[in-house]
Amino acid sequence: MLIGIGYHSPLDVVSLFPTNVKYSMCLKDNVDVLISEKVELDYKARIQMVFASTRVLLKANIPIIDQGAWGKIITLTNEQIDELLKKKSMDVIPDWVKKFRIK
Repeated sequence: MLIGIGYHSPLDVVSLFPTNVKYSMCLKDNVDVLISEKVELDYKARIQMVFASTRVLLKANIPIIDQGAWGKIITLTNEQIDELLKKKSMDVIPDWVKKFRIK
């Protein structure tokens, strides 16, 4: 699953992770979440979180989970991050993200 974070810092988001979630910035690590500044094509993580400007994320057509309709910034919560991390499918965007996105 590939998701974008356009407004929050990696430290803000990582602090919302449950304690059992493994994350890394190294492509070779077999972790739950890969944290990157650009889209990586070959990685072992279940989820890739790309921290970049909204312009870069939109150009790459990456869903931005902390942006809502008309550019509204969405404050992320522990519950939302936990829901995202529990997803089994690699191509599912959580419902709480969909309701804020323009259709």
